[in-house]
Amino acid sequence: MGNRLAHLGFVASVLSENLTTSRTCRLSNATPLRLRELTAQNLAALDRVLSFLDREDIRLYRISSNLIPFASHPINTVKWWTEFAADFRHLGSRIRRLGVRVSMHPGQYTVLNSLSPAIVSAAFAELKYQARLLDALGTGRGSKIVIHVGGLYGGTESDAIARFIERAQRLPKGVLERLVIENDDRLFDADEVLTVHRALGIPVVFDWLHHQANPCARPVADVLNDIFNTWTAADGRPKIHMSSQAAGGPPGAHANDVAVADVLAFLRVAPQKPFDCMLEAKEKDRALLRLRKALRRRGVCESRT
Repeated sequence: MGNRLAHLGFVASVLSENLTTSRTCRLSNATPLRLRELTAQNLAALDRVLSFLDREDIRLYRISSNLIPFASHPINTVKWWTEFAADFRHLGSRIRRLGVRVSMHPGQYTVLNSLSPAIVSAAFAELKYQARLLDALGTGRGSKIVIHVGGLYGGTESDAIARFIERAQRLPKGVLERLVIENDDRLFDADEVLTVHRALGIPVVFDWLHHQANPCARPVADVLNDIFNTWTAADGRPKIHMSSQAAGGPPGAHANDVAVADVLAFLRVAPQKPFDCMLEAKEKDRALLRLRKALRRRGVCESRT
């Protein structure tokens, strides 16, 4: 059962080493000098993160959206991709040498299907920034940017999806090729985001906890088979998000750790194909290391395929 699990990954900060790649400042203090200082600190921290990943044999990692402070905001006029080109070449070389698959995930305010032109413009800027960062690292098309459909804004789900598709089609090709669409915990279930795939050709990331909170009508095994097939050879292995429900929290709230039972339940319905598993747990790297040990006790190991 476990040989389909290729890699476990985690998000951004290394808690066990008190290591963050998201140093920032107030907007009022965001001078070019300060932004250069923070960018240099965050890139150096990412280098230390890669050393941690190597020591712990972790080959899947989500880079913080805040690696470059205010990167998609007009306040940041620093041409960071040029000024820090040597740092990005070094980091990208290490990422490739270590075989780490990296990704990014804009925050909740990156909403392509918003009715507000200002919000849509900011979403375009954020997605272009994240694609530029992944390009600066020299990563291939398998390094993805995960995004949600967005909101309803008083309309129907079909209208909201159509609006997302129309906006996404306006993105530069290099940005669109990095996008993946994720099912969410309230509005757009796993079957509905497959509609986005059929229109745009972008892969679908399946989120296990979101599916528990917002299940689709079809059997999950059938939906997962369709979702895994959205990933082409150029896109890399299918990728899922795994988290457990926080006790006492609203539906979809992430727990500190990922329960072994959730992973085993997913494996029972997942297609017979290798996949990468990004953990979205508050305990981040500590949650991964604890889950890895617990899974190994049950005979489930990362296959490294």
